[in-house]
Amino acid sequence: MSSPSLSRAYKKVDERDHGICQHPGCGSTQRISHHHIEARSQARDRVDCVENIITLCYKNHQGNEGPHESAKWREYWLQWQKKTYPYYMTKAEQNEMERLALRRFVDEKALARYEELVEKWRVWNENKIRV
Repeated sequence: MSSPSLSRAYKKVDERDHGICQHPGCGSTQRISHHHIEARSQARDRVDCVENIITLCYKNHQGNEGPHESAKWREYWLQWQKKTYPYYMTKAEQNEMERLALRRFVDEKALARYEELVEKWRVWNENKIRV
């Protein structure tokens, strides 16, 4: 059973993707499911994030060439996410920002990257799709 916010996110994803498998060249409307680009276990605070969910048919979600089995397709969806939602801040970037917060006082390079990530965090919070 999914949470109310996850159900709302799925609805917005379905509206965006029109209930069609987004795998290149597929276009199936049968046995559609939702795939989290950043794994739920790795990005628990992004489970109901529309920018982190894509619709895939069963074959392209669970099959041998699906994102759970194929590094090629995991990377493809990460790149799709980056291109479609350039403001999306990944959990890895958020973690990096938090680590850099501790180093920003002693390292100019760390300060510059920290400021870049803080700005991305601001833009992310301003632009993310609300559910």
